[in-house]
Amino acid sequence: MSIESSMEDVLNAGGHKDATFHLAGTKVIVLTDDSGQTWLCRRDDGVGDSAVPMGRVEALERFARALAEILASGNVTPRHHARDACGRHRESGPTA
Repeated sequence: MSIESSMEDVLNAGGHKDATFHLAGTKVIVLTDDSGQTWLCRRDDGVGDSAVPMGRVEALERFARALAEILASGNVTPRHHARDACGRHRESGPTA
């Protein structure tokens, strides 16, 4: 897998999710793939998507910082995402 991988490519390739959260439109996942490489995957409001290979400790530290930022904002309202016919994320709005 190349350094420039998308979040979906990394997640679909398999491995073990070490940590994950999905709050206020932000999803962050730390995944260790089958070859032992750890990835920090992040999507913000369904548009900003990244998957960056790094050391496991660094990835978990960045995960913790991202979670702390969301919690400090006070906005932890879940935002539900649906997928279109091609499997791309689209905003479906909050449910009652």
